[in-house]
Amino acid sequence: MVLAATLPDQVALKKISEDHYVTLFNPDKMGNAANIAYGGCTVGVGVNAAYQTIKPGYHCYSIMGNYLGPALTDRKLFCKVRRYRDTRTFASRQVEVSQEQDDGTHRPCLILLAEFQVQEPGTLFDYSAPPASKYAPAEDSPTRDEVTSALVKEGKVSQKMVDVFNIVFGLMARFWESRSPPGTVMSEKLYGMAKHLKTTQDHLPITSKTSAEWVRSKSKLSTEAENISALSFYMDGALSFIPLSYSNLFLQDAAACSTLDFALRLFSNKVDMNQWHIKEMKTINGGEGRTYNEAQIWDQQGNMIASMTQQCIMRPHKPKPVKAAL
Repeated sequence: MVLAATLPDQVALKKISEDHYVTLFNPDKMGNAANIAYGGCTVGVGVNAAYQTIKPGYHCYSIMGNYLGPALTDRKLFCKVRRYRDTRTFASRQVEVSQEQDDGTHRPCLILLAEFQVQEPGTLFDYSAPPASKYAPAEDSPTRDEVTSALVKEGKVSQKMVDVFNIVFGLMARFWESRSPPGTVMSEKLYGMAKHLKTTQDHLPITSKTSAEWVRSKSKLSTEAENISALSFYMDGALSFIPLSYSNLFLQDAAACSTLDFALRLFSNKVDMNQWHIKEMKTINGGEGRTYNEAQIWDQQGNMIASMTQQCIMRPHKPKPVKAAL
């Protein structure tokens, strides 16, 4: 199977009929040993499909969606777009992302609603909340390889664990250049794989813990559609399992851990993921077998450009049956 070499390739589409598209490449997996695709692949192509039906001058400001089932990595994604609104100011698109099954039927994987608006002539307010913590700038933050090499050199993790980490989370490294400012949970614990390691935030309650990373695209993103599709692809990453990582646990400690629904709100019409941005992640609520988590992202000027919230399944393992004493 040929893998997409660049992020634009990963979300690229071919038109097969009016408002119907198919991906050029299969989705790829991340953080999953099974033949299940990373959710950001599905969201990214869905957003790109919506953009293919939008007139120039309209900018996406809201993307809300529900995962309906896992996408598989051995077949392409199909996108069916429905046009619900086209006015002088707004446009609304619903996108169903599906895959063809072995019997020829299509099974939906994701349904999303994308909202677009023309550029307003002016704005009454111009502000955004800062990150919860102050972070070192990108140029003063270590790369992912530098972080993992330091952990091995200090004897905190084995090279074997780092090799597994690079395989499990290799998809992001293929498409994104990232740097980890000191003092964030995810980099200090290899995204949670190194459960035994202490962090600088162990004294904080789970809802006060944060993780952050600087990121920019490795490949040139030329259009608004490519930039927003790439941003959608990226923002999905790791959100479903940060409560595990913040609790000295990892994916094998939950019977099920995946995103159920999401809302991506965009606050800028000039998103440029070719430049450095910093994403901060936190968990807000956990209960009823679900968690609610948020990622916010800022440009280098301190402007928040987007926020993604997700409600995720977090199902515990069934208790082992107690054997009766004879």
